[in-house]
Amino acid sequence: MKYTLRLAVIIFIVCFFFAPVYADNNEEFRLYQQVITGQKKLEQLTPEQKQQVITIHGIMNRSSCDGCSSECSDAKDQAESYRSDLENYANRLYRCVEGNDLTDDCSSEFRRVKLAHSDFESAVSDVSSNCN
Repeated sequence: MKYTLRLAVIIFIVCFFFAPVYADNNEEFRLYQQVITGQKKLEQLTPEQKQQVITIHGIMNRSSCDGCSSECSDAKDQAESYRSDLENYANRLYRCVEGNDLTDDCSSEFRRVKLAHSDFESAVSDVSSNCN
């Protein structure tokens, strides 16, 4: 317990005293702050930017997860990653259908959505199992 409290204090100091300095020199962290504060929507970002924001969010969530086991934090990070993948593939499927190309049945996009959903479903189950 003492280790967890000490770690929480260190993370608090880093986040609130050093993060503003880091954010001034780091575009990814600035982008994360814009999404969190509502200045930008996740849907407006490129896939690479989304992944950067999700990664930073995972790190920040892990640090604020008092009492969470590492298995729980890992399961949540994995579920968030699979959620992002599913969202990206679903958007690709939507764009394919929206494109009105009647020679493309969008089957490859649909297959990716099904596989991504299967991964996401398993990850959600892992969160339920590891985060009581």
